[in-house]
Amino acid sequence: MPPDHHHQYTFSNLLARGRNRNPAKHWKSLPQPVPLVNVVSERLPGQTAIRYVATGITPEAELILNQLPVPLYIVAFTGFGRSGKSFTATKMRESVVGNPDHQFVSAAGNVPCTHGIDMMVMENPHGPGAIVFLDCEGGANHNQSALPFVIGLAARLSTRIYVFERGCFTTGGLDTVMQVVNMGYATSADEVDITRHLALVENMSINQDIPNSSLLDDLLSEEDGDEQTNRVRRLIRQRFDVEFCKLPYNVPGSSLHDEACSQLAKTMMDRLTPFVIGGVPVDGGVVVQLVTELLAQIRGGGNRFNMVTATEALVANMAAEAANTVWTDFVSKVRKQQNHPCQVTGRKHLRTILREIEGAANSSLIELESFTSRLVPAEPAAIARMTWDRNYRAFESDVRAAHAKKLEELQRYSAWGDVINRKINQLIAQIVAAVQHLVRFARFSTSLAIMSNYWFWKHSYNLVAGIAQGVLTA
Repeated sequence: MPPDHHHQYTFSNLLARGRNRNPAKHWKSLPQPVPLVNVVSERLPGQTAIRYVATGITPEAELILNQLPVPLYIVAFTGFGRSGKSFTATKMRESVVGNPDHQFVSAAGNVPCTHGIDMMVMENPHGPGAIVFLDCEGGANHNQSALPFVIGLAARLSTRIYVFERGCFTTGGLDTVMQVVNMGYATSADEVDITRHLALVENMSINQDIPNSSLLDDLLSEEDGDEQTNRVRRLIRQRFDVEFCKLPYNVPGSSLHDEACSQLAKTMMDRLTPFVIGGVPVDGGVVVQLVTELLAQIRGGGNRFNMVTATEALVANMAAEAANTVWTDFVSKVRKQQNHPCQVTGRKHLRTILREIEGAANSSLIELESFTSRLVPAEPAAIARMTWDRNYRAFESDVRAAHAKKLEELQRYSAWGDVINRKINQLIAQIVAAVQHLVRFARFSTSLAIMSNYWFWKHSYNLVAGIAQGVLTA
């Protein structure tokens, strides 16, 4: 096991305790694929043109994503329209899971089948986590108004991007790659926060006899292009780890296409990378938050995402959620110690209570900081320690107040107890004295009775003896 394996799943271990993993319907039983984004069409005033606006994540996608644990592997299929993205994604899924139960919509013709982004999820057959396929609306279609948020979400969400072109991959196909790069840039910063794993797919290839490496070198060569083209090629080489793949025509009765798709799937499985935000792998619930945050930025009709603010918002959310989860566990530990403010009796010394609470707090704080110390950027992650400190100060104050109140009650009860005890002692003393007097009286009475009987019998005897003696002498 790699040394970082434990830390890689810290987020899952930490936050899964505070999340509902037992929904009414498990994601495997839900219909797929589902649209990721709710898209609304708006007709421009005085025109026949239609503009598509993303209003938020769909309930169907949210229901599935919220159930997915760490790690997540998100794969996006982008490129020109009618280039076989949906069909190839379905074939790759079938190769991975071994069945065609779920399929993206695909059909012949020049009318696009995918609008916005369709999502399909499958379990990772070779390890923990789930694989998410995002089938994106293609470029060069009849309506391009949805393309900015489609490409933007694909750029930010995916850990592996496939870019498709028909017949022969040209510099025109690299435009999609540049759209991915441009949408990955923040509006006010030079940093990018998108994947490095890029695969260029030449579907229905006319270059089956040419090695992939030669085709890629020719495509990204800076020797014969103009200044702008060479700049694009250089940027792609610098920004991505580029692969080149070819797919043959899907001819009925031929297995070449299926074999090529299986090879694509095998390569994908060998190079899966967990989805990361702020430096840590995250679960589906955080993906929902990210999509919501990004779409909120363009709800008014914008077409650029600010990746920096979105990442900062998500890092702050994760830090706060981690702090709340650790705090809940800390309170449970304190309850087991019988040191919760509602459990304080005042009979245990306050210093002992605070020392035991501090011990529980230290172990919880270590767990929290082991997670938040890995979050990037660090500034929004500081909300976790701020939340913890605020809660701990309030908790400690409540313990002190509860102990003081109980101590006061004990003292008041003790004072009443002293009074009652004194009264009882006095009453007992009086009873004892009375009993002693009764005993003495009884003894005196008995003695008097005995003495009275003694003199009675003595005088009676003398009287009888005198009479008897007189009779005898007579």
